[in-house]
Amino acid sequence: MRINMARSGVDACPPSALGLTSRDLVVTLPVRDGYMPLREAIARRYRVDADEVFTVSGGTSFANWFACAAALDGSPRGSEVIVERPTYEPLLRIPEALGYRVRRLERRFEDRYAIDIARFASLVNRRTRLAVVSNLHNPSGARIDLATLRRLSAILRRVGAFLVVDEVYLECLWGARTESCVHAGPNVLTTNSLTKAYGLDGLRAGWTLGPSELISRAWMIQDLLANNGVAPGEQMTLAALKRLAGIRRHVHATLDPNLERLRRFFDRERRLEAHVPEGGNVVFPRLPRGVGSDALATRLLKRYSTLVVPGRFFERPRHIRISFGCAPRLLDQGLANISRALDDLM
Repeated sequence: MRINMARSGVDACPPSALGLTSRDLVVTLPVRDGYMPLREAIARRYRVDADEVFTVSGGTSFANWFACAAALDGSPRGSEVIVERPTYEPLLRIPEALGYRVRRLERRFEDRYAIDIARFASLVNRRTRLAVVSNLHNPSGARIDLATLRRLSAILRRVGAFLVVDEVYLECLWGARTESCVHAGPNVLTTNSLTKAYGLDGLRAGWTLGPSELISRAWMIQDLLANNGVAPGEQMTLAALKRLAGIRRHVHATLDPNLERLRRFFDRERRLEAHVPEGGNVVFPRLPRGVGSDALATRLLKRYSTLVVPGRFFERPRHIRISFGCAPRLLDQGLANISRALDDLM
């Protein structure tokens, strides 16, 4: 496979960008409920208190698990969780695996994947304990504005429920000034990492922001699982946070022009319907009728050595997810290959 447009991130950050010295290569750190310098650095970036930060070695995926587990801890039998559709599959499977009934919030292509407040409110009842959304939306890249998040928070607060927002792709839109969704309400938890926006997947740095009582609960759960994080990863994550401006410049030298390439492609390729996001690094176009995403993905891989994600992984078999965080020449070639594969199948 020569061109990977399935990988939902950006190309790997060069190690030199972290400015590491021999003193950063540690095998242990002084920890009690995480490494405090790292918690404090995250708290400063997102304008919260350190006791509202939970860190975990496991990226956003593990942070999502902890956020859901902490929010749902002690919920009675029969409690319900609302999860968006289409969605990143682990956001659906986590509450299912924890034993809760899941109700689905449809985010429609025809609405540009915006959240319908009335539809959301109709799903909330006295059994609701949690709602889970992604912002930017995975797989479409659509953004939920803060006003909408505040309304979701207020609706849930009436029944004593929480809102978990996976904001790992939203990080792509921020510079020095962040706008974390955690500020949408007192019952909101957010999850994030350095993976999708900065190409630092290997650090496996993840965190949850939220009410201090739920963060304390997450630390208690962590005590039962792993006790503490991976010391070298946490030290390197701290180094990355100190140098985030330079890392961001490096990433956006590719990502911003690639977004324009993507817009031009969809302007030309009228067989695909797409809502191009304002940022992030994924888009979720709809295929022509009669063309299945599995067939297209198979054709792309076998004939053109190009990888995309079939829509069935997001419960939308008429779509494909395309990542545009790769090198520009590979993106241009990969998009051209999509057109060629459509020619073959139509």
